[in-house]
Amino acid sequence: MRISGGVFLIISILVLTGCWGRSELKDVGIVAAVGIDVKDENKFEATTQVVKPGEVKKNKSGAVLVNSATGFTVFEAVRDLIIKGGKKQIWHHINAYIIGEEAAKTGVRPRIDFLARDHEPRFRMNVFVTKGKAKDLLNMKSNINPIPAAAMQLALEEQESLAKAPKVELHDFIQKLMEPYEDPYLPIIRNGKQNFEIFGTAVFKDDKMVGELNSKETRGMLRVVGEVQGGLQVVQYKPGNDEVPNYLSIEIKKSQSSMRSQVMDNKPKIIIEINETGFLGSITRPLELNDTTIKSIEQSYAQTVKKEVEHAIRKIQKELKANIFGFAGVINRQDKQYWKNHHQHWETIYPSIEVDVRVKTHLPKNGLINNNPGK
Repeated sequence: MRISGGVFLIISILVLTGCWGRSELKDVGIVAAVGIDVKDENKFEATTQVVKPGEVKKNKSGAVLVNSATGFTVFEAVRDLIIKGGKKQIWHHINAYIIGEEAAKTGVRPRIDFLARDHEPRFRMNVFVTKGKAKDLLNMKSNINPIPAAAMQLALEEQESLAKAPKVELHDFIQKLMEPYEDPYLPIIRNGKQNFEIFGTAVFKDDKMVGELNSKETRGMLRVVGEVQGGLQVVQYKPGNDEVPNYLSIEIKKSQSSMRSQVMDNKPKIIIEINETGFLGSITRPLELNDTTIKSIEQSYAQTVKKEVEHAIRKIQKELKANIFGFAGVINRQDKQYWKNHHQHWETIYPSIEVDVRVKTHLPKNGLINNNPGK
């Protein structure tokens, strides 16, 4: 009994006083961002932005070390980065995964496969497409944060209230890539003069980037998929016979959408309903704000939103032929027999589907003044 007790005590001391696989901070490199580019016809170039803890503490702009390596696979390039950096790289804390435009256009499955299989990367990291090379973007310094990847994260969070770019995490992107009748999309990040700029959307067909949406088209797309969390809508308002338009700035406070399908004469139709609430932020000409005027403004607001959404749908559906709205899933859920009979011809059917956009808007009267200042 004494021997058994002694052995148990020794084992307990060994187990409870440390971690067998612990790595010291000075022995590893914490990766904050990763970029993937096409090096040549057969090779990838992987670029990592590794945090230098001592420099971060001093709040210096050179708080990261950027290294690149090439390989026939992303995994090979990543492993070779250990040689460049002289340390094992830890991928648990990546904020941004950036795909260069050329790499996005040639297909992203080989660029994403490593992340989906490896146990280290987080599935909550944000994914971007950049104009030009990801390597160049990762070498950019930021005036906002000593860690550029953290500045990218902040820029993305701030623009959510503008509705000029989508926010896409790795798990969402991979899920859409796996869906047979749905295509993914990503935000576009650029090198600004003093910081990172995030606006616009890279649209994919299967795993290849086939086009992009500007900020206004992106807002229209986000309204359909129900991801507008804010933003500013400018409405051109021309009541009665007034020849000079009044431009109204409306702050979007709430935007909701729903989608359903109808099949008539063996032809599917998608009905999209958008309900949006906004607050009048500014007007360019004096305007009396009574019940009649507010109702008229709401109609102009709804018409503006409808045109914007219809334009985005036409471009995505008919020009790019990308299935990013999930129309297939809507039809499958509501008319399983039609879907069973026609799903094999979906790629031919999709571009010709009629889409009916219906918009309702509401401008609460709280806080409104009768005229603009100076009237």
